[in-house]
Amino acid sequence: MLPLFNTDGNSTCPLGFPMCQNRMAVPTWSYAMEVHPPARIVELGTYNGGFTIAIGVHAYQIGAKVVSYERSVAPDQRFAALGKFLGISFRHSIDIWACEPEIANLVAGPGISYVLCDGGNKARELMTFAAYLKPGDVIAAHDYAGQDGMGTWWPWGEVTTADGQAAAAAHGLEPFMQDHFDVAGWLAYKKR
Repeated sequence: MLPLFNTDGNSTCPLGFPMCQNRMAVPTWSYAMEVHPPARIVELGTYNGGFTIAIGVHAYQIGAKVVSYERSVAPDQRFAALGKFLGISFRHSIDIWACEPEIANLVAGPGISYVLCDGGNKARELMTFAAYLKPGDVIAAHDYAGQDGMGTWWPWGEVTTADGQAAAAAHGLEPFMQDHFDVAGWLAYKKR
């Protein structure tokens, strides 16, 4: 089996794009888009943009819009031209909490929205932005180390099962493909 993540401090590079994801994240999100196609993907936390570009390739193929928010400068200049070609909107050097109304409006648009929480406070992002979901919309938080928190599939645990259960109870969510997303290091829900 391929190693799912590097233990030497280097980023993984699915499709050649460095990212802080395990190697199953890109194919898992691509599969999710195949079986439950979004009209838009709102990403909270871009890092260098490698993951954004990778999912943006599938989004481009299905006509989905990708908007990514980051507090630092993003994407990495190596990805800027490809991001522009794919039509990805990188909103950088901003505070996502100051953009909450803008993000809420994006999520409210027609069709299915995906909200990917991968910023500085994933539990807060999950709880806050789940309030804006429409039925069928998906919200997920990265750096989920699994129900036992042991990190079998992904060793960084910044969001817990309890965080997801609280958001689900407060906002009428149900697990979304969680058996697949466990392996990808994401906690995922769909609005009922």
